[in-house]
Amino acid sequence: MAAPKTYALSTMWTVKRFSELSPFFKGGEEAGFAAFELNHGVDSSMLKGLEGKNIQSVHEPCPADISTSVLKENDWLISALDEENRRQGVLAIQRSIEFAFSLGVKRVVVHPGRVDSDYDTEGRMRELYSQGRRKEAEYEALLRLNSESRARSAEANLRQVEKSLDELGSFAAERDILLGLENRYHFHEIPSPQELGRLLERDSTGALGFWYDCGHAEVMDRLGFFAHEEWLVLNSRRIIGTHFHDLRGVEDHQAAGSGDFDWSKIAGRIPEGALRTCEFQ
Repeated sequence: MAAPKTYALSTMWTVKRFSELSPFFKGGEEAGFAAFELNHGVDSSMLKGLEGKNIQSVHEPCPADISTSVLKENDWLISALDEENRRQGVLAIQRSIEFAFSLGVKRVVVHPGRVDSDYDTEGRMRELYSQGRRKEAEYEALLRLNSESRARSAEANLRQVEKSLDELGSFAAERDILLGLENRYHFHEIPSPQELGRLLERDSTGALGFWYDCGHAEVMDRLGFFAHEEWLVLNSRRIIGTHFHDLRGVEDHQAAGSGDFDWSKIAGRIPEGALRTCEFQ
């Protein structure tokens, strides 16, 4: 993999600011960005003004005419145990791949679904963390119970993800597009560092890679679930793209330099050819 070092700006910055992309591009260019990522906040009504813009990546679902919230509410995810729901999740990502292909974009960011855990109190853990109660017995008990629940349930969902990625990898490879599996913001989402390694190692299409989100990795570390370092030690050689953003506590998508993330953790760890995207809200 060779050398882009251009930093792109995600259209995440558009959300709640603009109803179309022209002012986003203008603001991004004035801030020094010459490349952009179209994310899952962009629907078909916003797609005017793409001509001549350097779109590095598309983040599914895009265009988000069926939004991420609708996909989640209906369990239309590539991890779904119900086969028709899984199929709807695959179709949603295929639409994004087709859109990327129509633009000549070569990389698509993919969310690989979630584990259908029978116990999920991560929200309470985040409350306790924000109150400075990370070391209390209640927190430690919740950490253990969430970890046990996810471990009990993960395998069935992972098998569905594997089936889905076999289909999506072939679909993307036919269009010369790479799919970046993104590490996620919530614990019960897929993948863990080890699951990511498993998904990448079994890929026979050559179309799958790792989309490393530094903020998500740091949040999982701070909450006590996965060490940030694990993502990089196990999977850094498979990184094809990145999302960079700062944090305040466990609140992510802050502008770089405005939070408390230690950037030295990742200095020199990102492959030269990986796309670099600033995902600021």
